[in-house]
Amino acid sequence: MDKTYNVVNVNVLGRDYPVKCTESEAEELRKVEKSLDQQLKQYRLKYVQLDKQDCLSMALIENLMDTFQSQKEGTEEEIHQKLDRLEELVAPHIL
Repeated sequence: MDKTYNVVNVNVLGRDYPVKCTESEAEELRKVEKSLDQQLKQYRLKYVQLDKQDCLSMALIENLMDTFQSQKEGTEEEIHQKLDRLEELVAPHIL
């Protein structure tokens, strides 16, 4: 069954960007838009000397760092689970 795609306009700092997504992704996309808007407002209040581009770059860096940390933690957790399972399998056979 083919997915149906819609175009959702995401507003970032007063500019609309058309994003092609499924209906289920559209709701998440709106949440992302709202979260990014809040984050950019905080940067603009905290760092009044920075322009919009600088605030957007800072938000991008922060969000990517969060993403990489989450991926790293997930990978480390998987490794620990696999090691624990291996230990369970091997332990009865070790004298």
